[in-house]
Amino acid sequence: MCSDIGQASHCCVFYSAVGALFTLWVGVMLHTQPFYIAGIEDVDVAKSSAFGAFFAFVAVFLLSIVGIFYDNNYKKEPIADDEAAEGYQLSRGDVPTYGTSN
Repeated sequence: MCSDIGQASHCCVFYSAVGALFTLWVGVMLHTQPFYIAGIEDVDVAKSSAFGAFFAFVAVFLLSIVGIFYDNNYKKEPIADDEAAEGYQLSRGDVPTYGTSN
């Protein structure tokens, strides 16, 4: 699934975008209406943690975008058939016949 930087970056772009949206929503909720979120002892610490996680997800998102552009621009492409030597093929002579009855 994530065998090269391009595939890993595509996976991380989606993951970090969803994470950034969620933590931004949590941060906004803690900033505007913290009384709707139960179990928060210190609203300022929770708000700081939510926005810190948001910026971490944004950083991963930006690094993933850079990884996608890098992979698209510097990916090694396989050699095409038209670039190969004209009429090149492996020799068919002197092939051992192991296990045959000849």
